[in-house]
Amino acid sequence: MSRPLRVAIVGGGVTGLALAHALEKTLAGVPSEVCLLEASPRLGGNVHTHIHNGFVADAGPDSWVATKPHATALAKELGLEDELIGTIPDNRRVYIAWGGKLHALPEGLVLGIPTEIGPMLGTELFSWDAKLRMALDLLVPPRSMSSGDDESIAAFVGRRLGEDVADRLVGPLLSGIFAGDAADLSIRATFPQLVEAEQKHGSLVRAMRAQLRERASKSGERGGAPSMFLSLKRGMSDFVTTLAHRLRDAVVVTDAPVTRVEALPEGDPRGRWALTVTHGDARFADVVVGTTPAYAFAGPVRAVDPALADALAALTYVSTATVFLGFKKRDVAHALDATGFIVPRSMRRPMLASTWVSSKWEHRAPSGHVLVRVFFGGAEGERVLERDDAELAELARTELGAFVGVSGRTAFTKVFRFDKKSPQPLVGHLGRVARIKERLALHPGLHYCGNGFDGSGIPDCVKQAEALARVIGDRGAP
Repeated sequence: MSRPLRVAIVGGGVTGLALAHALEKTLAGVPSEVCLLEASPRLGGNVHTHIHNGFVADAGPDSWVATKPHATALAKELGLEDELIGTIPDNRRVYIAWGGKLHALPEGLVLGIPTEIGPMLGTELFSWDAKLRMALDLLVPPRSMSSGDDESIAAFVGRRLGEDVADRLVGPLLSGIFAGDAADLSIRATFPQLVEAEQKHGSLVRAMRAQLRERASKSGERGGAPSMFLSLKRGMSDFVTTLAHRLRDAVVVTDAPVTRVEALPEGDPRGRWALTVTHGDARFADVVVGTTPAYAFAGPVRAVDPALADALAALTYVSTATVFLGFKKRDVAHALDATGFIVPRSMRRPMLASTWVSSKWEHRAPSGHVLVRVFFGGAEGERVLERDDAELAELARTELGAFVGVSGRTAFTKVFRFDKKSPQPLVGHLGRVARIKERLALHPGLHYCGNGFDGSGIPDCVKQAEALARVIGDRGAP
C-alpha cells in the first residue's frame, strides 16, 4: 500500500484555511496528510475581530463583496448562513471629502461610474467643465488593448470620464480598497470588468446603466435592493474561527515559520520537498503551497529557484493602520448617516478614509454610542505610521473631527497595524503573475496562491484555494 499524499500549506490566513478545508473534500477517500504551518500565534491573517465592552472592531476586512459567490457559499457550508448580515439599508451611501467638507456621492453610481445626468449636474464635487467632460464617455472610442497591454485605474478612468472624476470620485473609490494609488494600480488586475465593459459597450456610462437595470430587475424579484457587502453578526473572526474548527484531520501548527523549502532527490521515500521550520522538526511533503504574502514565500523557495524567488519578491505590498474610536452618540456632530467617507489623495491629508462602523453594520457598538474607523498608511502614506499608537489615535481624532465634529472623551480606542500586508496589483501585475506561474510549472508539487495574486479579497482567496485543491486532488496518492 502506498504512503499517504502529504500536503504542506505555508500560511494560515483565509487562503490557507480555505485550502485545507477544500482538500479534506477533494482528497476524501485518498490516503493523505495535510499540515498547515502558520508563522504567527494566531490564524486568520488580516482577519481579526476585537470585542470590548460592546464595541465590535474588525481590524482588517469587515466584509466581502456579495456578488462574488465563493465566500458566501463557504460561509453557508460552514453553517454561518443565519449569521450573515448586510449593510444597514438606510445608510448605503458614501461621502467624499473635498473643499473642507463632506459631499454625498451622487445617486446612480455603479463602481463610481455615473448612470444618471441629474445627480451629477447637482453635485458640488465638480466644475461645469468637468461635468461636460464626463459626457464625452459616450463618444470616446474604446481603446484597443492586446493581451499584454495594461493601464492604471487613473489613466483608464481619466481617458473615459476626465481627470477630475478620476481624482475625486472613481479613483479614490476603487483604489481605496487596496490602500493604493490609482495612478499606479492596474485596471486589468483590479477591475477587469470595467475593461470588459468598455470593450462590450464602448462606454462606461452605457455599461453601468445596463448593469443597474439588470440589478434592479433582480432586486424587484427579491423585494428590495440586496446589500453589496456581507459580514457576520459577531464580526469577521467567526469566519476563520469556524473554518479552522471544521477541519477534521488537517494538522494546524501556529508559531511555525517556514524558513526554507528544498527539493529532495527523485524517489526519496519522504516525499518531494523538505521544509525547515523554526524551532521545530523538519517536515516533508509531496506538495507545498505558499499562501503568505508573496515576499514571505520568496525567501523559503530561493534554494529551489532563485528566479521564482525574485518573481515573488517583485510583487509589492504596503503597510497600513486602522484606528478605532468609540464615542457617545451625542458627542458627534454629524448624523453619521452613511457607511463613511473617502479622502482623495490630492487633498494631501494623512488619513485615507473613515468607516462609520456602527452606521454600516448592526451589532457594532453599545446603545447610545457610535464606533468609527480611520485608515492611515498605504501607498505614499506610510511615513505617518512612524508615530506611536497614542499619537496615531490622536491624529485619527483630529482628522475625523475636521469633517464630522467630535467632542468629549473617547469611550473606546484601539490601533491595529498591518506591516506590508496590503497587496498592490500595480500596472503590469498580470505579467508578473504569469512569470511566477511559469516558474512554478517547472517544479511539480510547488504552488502559490493568496490575496492580491489572482484577484483580491476574501471571495477571491476562497476561489483560488478551491481551484488549487481540485488540482491537487486530481494528482492522487504518490
